[in-house]
Amino acid sequence: MSRISTKSWFDRWSNEYDRTLGSIGFHRALLDLVVKNSGVRSGDSVLDIGCGTGLLSLKFLEAQDCVITAIDNSENMMAIFKDKIRRLGIGGNVTVRTMDAARLTFGEKSFDRAVSSVVLHHLKEKVRPLRGIYKVLKPGGMLIIGEVDMDSTGSHRDSGRLERMLKPLTEEWVAALDDAGLEAFTKMYENGIKHILNRGEYCLSLEQWAGVCRKAGFSRVTVKRVPHYKYFGIVAAEKTTGKA
Repeated sequence: MSRISTKSWFDRWSNEYDRTLGSIGFHRALLDLVVKNSGVRSGDSVLDIGCGTGLLSLKFLEAQDCVITAIDNSENMMAIFKDKIRRLGIGGNVTVRTMDAARLTFGEKSFDRAVSSVVLHHLKEKVRPLRGIYKVLKPGGMLIIGEVDMDSTGSHRDSGRLERMLKPLTEEWVAALDDAGLEAFTKMYENGIKHILNRGEYCLSLEQWAGVCRKAGFSRVTVKRVPHYKYFGIVAAEKTTGKA
């Protein structure tokens, strides 16, 4: 699936996003783990990559009085987030911009933290976009990636690959049905097929993500899993030098 058709799929899903994925326990716990391990401090500048309807950004603002730049390429998703910003009166802390995660246009060393939750797996090529994130981080800055721990590489005809992928997908589907009902299960099941066929979804295991971070220039890379959910977790990576 092309980047454009992936964007269209999210535009159509935007009005369901908060009551489906946003209501599932593993996703809420994943957002909490991203914030907890970010080391965010009051006044920090945070780049939320693929902000969607703002669930992760709002978690950061609950934790600290930080300044968030939120980017996404789905206008429908961002419209929902902008409405939340208006209703909550937090426009002084959040700026929302239309931007592709693979083509950041910010200046070098602009942010203290860059964060993303279940977004970067949509990028088929991973190292170059992460190098772009590395550049816009300040020395000592942190990248926190929240993702499903699922290796989707390999041939679609490989039954071993399918069996491997069904384990995290099953955990996702069961949680969706238990926590958010049939609508959420249906949406996540449809999305699972896209994962299996790599239709705009190119997931890696958390350890594979850690390797990508190192290739992009990051160091002090760690992996942590969401408590009670085996197949969800984060990769935290630090920019330890002043080089862009």
